Amino acid sequence: MYYEETTMNYIEVSNISKVYTQYNTEWQRFANWFGGKFKPRTVFQALENISFSVQAGETISIIGRNGAGKSTLLKILAGTAFPTTGLVSIKGSVSAILELSLGFSPDYSGLDNAKNALSLRGYTRSEIEAALPYIQEFSELGKYFKEEVRTYSSGMGARLAFAVVTAKRPDVLIVDEALVVGDSHFATKCFERIDQFRSSGTTLIITGHGFMASCDRALLLEQGRLLADGIPSDVQSIYAHLVPTAT
Repeated sequence: MYYEETTMNYIEVSNISKVYTQYNTEWQRFANWFGGKFKPRTVFQALENISFSVQAGETISIIGRNGAGKSTLLKILAGTAFPTTGLVSIKGSVSAILELSLGFSPDYSGLDNAKNALSLRGYTRSEIEAALPYIQEFSELGKYFKEEVRTYSSGMGARLAFAVVTAKRPDVLIVDEALVVGDSHFATKCFERIDQFRSSGTTLIITGHGFMASCDRALLLEQGRLLADGIPSDVQSIYAHLVPTAT
C-alpha cells in the first residue's frame, strides 16, 4: 500500500460569503468586469459570514438540510470555488472527493487517466509509479483498468476516482459522504481508508452523518449560515429539531 507521512496543518475560515449571480447574457457579466452597470437577473446567497477554525488532526462533520450551503463550503475549502468575500487559510496538502470522477477522459484507459490525474496533482514520476499498484488494487477494476473509461459504469469511474484521490495520505481530506458510493463492500473499504487517514493524523472535513460518532466537532449550516458549532451530539439534536424525521 502506498503511504506517506506529511506535516501538521490547520484551517482558518474568516467571514466567508458566497453569492451567485446570473445575468441575462454572459456578455453583461463580462461588461460589468470593466465598469458596466447591468443588473443581474437573479442573486443567490449560498453562504453568509461563515467563520470557524480547525486544528490539525481534527475530524469535523458538516451537516444541514438540502440547499444549506454544504457543497459550496466544501468546494471553497477544496479550492475549486472562491468566496465572494472573506478569507480561507489552509496549511498542508489537500485532497477532496467532491465529484464522481476527476474529469477523466473517456477515450483514455483507467491507467492513463490515473497517471494524468496524479501528474496534475503534483506527483513525481516515481511517486506515480509507486501509487499505481494501490490504485489498481483498491479500485477493483481488474482488466478494465487498462480499458477505455467510456466502457465504465458510473460506479467504476467513482471507484477509480476515490483510489486516485486516496493514493497518498493528505494533510487535509475533504469528503462529500454522498459520493462514497458503490456496494456495501466497496463503501466499507472507502470508510476504512478514510478512517485510516484520520487515525494517522489527517484533518478530515466530511459532510453527512456517517462519521458523526467519530467526529470531534460538528457544524450545522442552515440557509447559508453557521447555525451551530460544537459537540456532535448537541449539534445533531439541533438538526433534529429542524428536521423532525432526522435520525
